[in-house]
Amino acid sequence: VRLGDEVPETVDLGFHLCYGSPADEHLVMPKDTGTLVDIMNSIRSGLHRRLNYVHFPVPKDRWDDAYFQPLTNLDSDPDTEIFVGLIHYDDPEGDHSRMVTARKFLNTFGVSTECGWGRTDPERVVGLLDSHFRAVASNI
Repeated sequence: VRLGDEVPETVDLGFHLCYGSPADEHLVMPKDTGTLVDIMNSIRSGLHRRLNYVHFPVPKDRWDDAYFQPLTNLDSDPDTEIFVGLIHYDDPEGDHSRMVTARKFLNTFGVSTECGWGRTDPERVVGLLDSHFRAVASNI
């Protein structure tokens, strides 16, 4: 958070809350978004500047209410965009289910992949872009 305060206001500031994925394997599988909500709230309350966005991951096998329910405890700020990392490779039904469930707990949010693409197999890029297009086109 102290480093975030050093970022000039003219530069967007965002945080990706990662639970680690060396070799594309997760270090931790969260039971729900509770810890992520605590971290997001702590970041927001500790910053002395605007937080433009926050991104958090959603595991591929989580589209249940229990995973998303702690989001009701998120300190909302209309100036902070929330990006939900619920897009997974070649999983349109799962992506749709995760969006429907996220909508129950967040009024507005953007979608993205669970994590960055730095270690993504280049063969998957077109499929991931298609997944994003389907998510946006679904208008959930």
